Amino acid sequence: MRTRTCLILALATALLGLGLRAVVPVAPVDDTYREVVRAYPPGERP
Repeated sequence: MRTRTCLILALATALLGLGLRAVVPVAPVDDTYREVVRAYPPGERP
């Protein structure tokens, strides 16, 4: 692929990601998930 084509695809992908982030609602983290994360040692938390 040409460099210009790669840059255009990268820009399109970035814009699509930002657009989806703005449009699709993100569910808040619930208490059960927080309990699971607290079970991991501090250095290994996701």
